Amino acid sequence: MGCPLGMLTYLSVKGFAIIDELKVEFGDGFNVITGETGAGKSIIINALSTLMNTKVSADVVRTSAAQAEITGHFINGSGEYILKRIVNISGRSRATLNDEPITLARLETQGGMLISIYGQNEFQHLLDKENYTIIIDNLLTLSDKQKALAEKVDALRKVSMELERKKREAEGREKEIELLEFQIDEIEKKNISEGEEESIRERLKVLKNAEKINAVLAEIAEGLQGGENPAQALFKRSISLLKSFSTIETMDTLRNKIEAVSFDIEEILLEMRNVEKTLLFDPEETEKLEERLTEIFKLKDKYGKTYEEIMKYAMSAQEKLDYLSALSTNIEELEMEKRSLDEEVNKKADELSFKRKKGSPGIEKAIINELNFLSMKGLQFKVMITNKGFVDRDGQDDIELMISTNPGEPLKPLRKVASGGELSRIMLAIKKVIGGEEEKTLIFDEVDAGIGGKVADMVGKRLKELARKHQVLCITHLPQIASYGDHHFLVEKESRKDETKTNIKELTNTDRVREIARMMGGETITQKTLERAEEMLGHD
Repeated sequence: MGCPLGMLTYLSVKGFAIIDELKVEFGDGFNVITGETGAGKSIIINALSTLMNTKVSADVVRTSAAQAEITGHFINGSGEYILKRIVNISGRSRATLNDEPITLARLETQGGMLISIYGQNEFQHLLDKENYTIIIDNLLTLSDKQKALAEKVDALRKVSMELERKKREAEGREKEIELLEFQIDEIEKKNISEGEEESIRERLKVLKNAEKINAVLAEIAEGLQGGENPAQALFKRSISLLKSFSTIETMDTLRNKIEAVSFDIEEILLEMRNVEKTLLFDPEETEKLEERLTEIFKLKDKYGKTYEEIMKYAMSAQEKLDYLSALSTNIEELEMEKRSLDEEVNKKADELSFKRKKGSPGIEKAIINELNFLSMKGLQFKVMITNKGFVDRDGQDDIELMISTNPGEPLKPLRKVASGGELSRIMLAIKKVIGGEEEKTLIFDEVDAGIGGKVADMVGKRLKELARKHQVLCITHLPQIASYGDHHFLVEKESRKDETKTNIKELTNTDRVREIARMMGGETITQKTLERAEEMLGHD
């Protein structure tokens, strides 16, 4: 048998549950795993599941071990992948791909590309109505269209939420805009400048003390240039007297200093005259300055204690005004985008619903044919699609899988009436219909639940057929299924003193006959059961 597109070639498990150390090489085609109840068959599948899933408990670590280590060697297409996961006793774990560290999310993604595990939990998915859309879309290869719809639904929800937020912000917007316009206008009209308040305060001090200042300046002026012995005249006389000694350095230096002071006095007198011109008390100017100061105080009370704070408030108010003024435009744009997305969502939902309804009869026929082969004759199977009245990420369809297992009985929801054995066969039928050229190893755990006899033989045949395109691993307790295996592995539990170990080995043809006979007849193996086992192993 040729190598399928993908397969698990080697599995190593250490310190996991009751497994001390286990190594096994799987072959292509149909690999069956058998063993007595409690030997640890499902633990091997649990180890593989642990290798692939992000969530794991510290309970998986063997009691006597410091950590659990699971390694799987896969061939997929032209690539080889060695996945390893180590879980310590605290529950923390790490993973590698081809000896390079990877995240657990990457591990799960990579594992999902390599293996599909179908156990009782997976069969139970048929009891959860929420999974039906996924099942039908997979069967009809509509998953991409469903994802495209989901993206548009997400976009619509996002726009709708943003639109509602903008509308809430817009409530009472007119009053807020009016207030902001008033505040900005008030600050702009007052047109205050930096340092203006300090300048006004200084000017008012001068005006209020003008009379006293004038009197003081007059007295100073009198002393400098008026009266009987004015200072200015005295300095000029001194300069004149010293000129005759200009050739004497010390005298000339003294004259220069007196002359400099004389010039300073002239400048002081000039400045005093200029100041006197501003010291005319003007009640009207005082009133205007006090009014201006009051205006500044009012702005400070409303908008900030300093010029900088008032300007900062004005800038912030302008930004808020611009934002609120643009809200109408934003709301209109969002409403247009929402209408467009509504149309796209409804169109895609209609198209998806049409394709589901159009493809459902083919699904029904294919699954009924498969189930007939699996000894569920007379069964009716229908995909019932109704409109749920709204569109979500899955579309507008409410999907119910209906079944009638006996002629004359009305169709009823599969999730309410199917038995464990029926669920196993229905899942196998779905897998057969959807199969295709999927590059994965398929693992079936307890696919034989609730079946036996001829039905088990039919299930074995179907698993054998699946193994033509996939590597299939199947844990079974039924000889009918085990007899179809291309490779047969036996799991045994070994107890020594206080320790229990699980071992696995591939059976030879002779050992395989005895194992099939054990599965048929229990502990007592007779010549007749051995002959029957050989007969069962004789089919292709």
